[in-house]
Amino acid sequence: MSGVVRAALRSKCTTSVCALVQRSHGLSVRCFSTETEQPPMNSSPAPPFFGIDNSGVTYGRMFGIRKHVLKTDIVNYLEGCNLTLDDVKMDYNRNFFPISTLLQFPTRDSYDNAVRLIVRKGRIYKLERADRYQWDQVKPYDGKTILIEGLPRTAIFEDVARILADYGYDASSMIMSLRPAEAGGGADSTKSAVMRLHSRTQAMNACIQKNGTFCQNNRIWMHVIQ
Repeated sequence: MSGVVRAALRSKCTTSVCALVQRSHGLSVRCFSTETEQPPMNSSPAPPFFGIDNSGVTYGRMFGIRKHVLKTDIVNYLEGCNLTLDDVKMDYNRNFFPISTLLQFPTRDSYDNAVRLIVRKGRIYKLERADRYQWDQVKPYDGKTILIEGLPRTAIFEDVARILADYGYDASSMIMSLRPAEAGGGADSTKSAVMRLHSRTQAMNACIQKNGTFCQNNRIWMHVIQ
């Protein structure tokens, strides 16, 4: 056996010699070659750590956004970072108060530029890395949804419909909820309503023209949900 193996090693270990050794002794012999070994055809790069891709689209979560901030305000604040309105999502709590803002940057360089810009402007906001899963979890309202606050607790759908009579709205989208009175405030509990309109322009016009008006002697406040 040893003589045959040595002969195979001294030679170029042709296919016939390798086969001879394998048949004679039941051994698995790997032939030597001066050619560079090729990687497997189906090899693929490992998935990015925690779903964060360091090239291409990069996601961020920005904190410190206030209630009346619009998507256009954020895009203008991060001027030069190549963001559009579709790259911004507001993340709200159950009372539609903004918790944070999800941002979709076209490149990692755009994200890094936003970080430097926030620092240069006095750190009003805080920007952290996020991933695609977090982005997908946030529901977009696209500036077509309005929040009406301060409605009397006896308010019904028809009351909201009268407020929005001059604007195109989706009646099936309305959600009303009761908000308890603040402790020690002395005020009665009120209702809030969320309604989706047909366009951003209609939603903005409704808020501008109807904000501060009355419903059953209650002053109401309206906000655009981004």
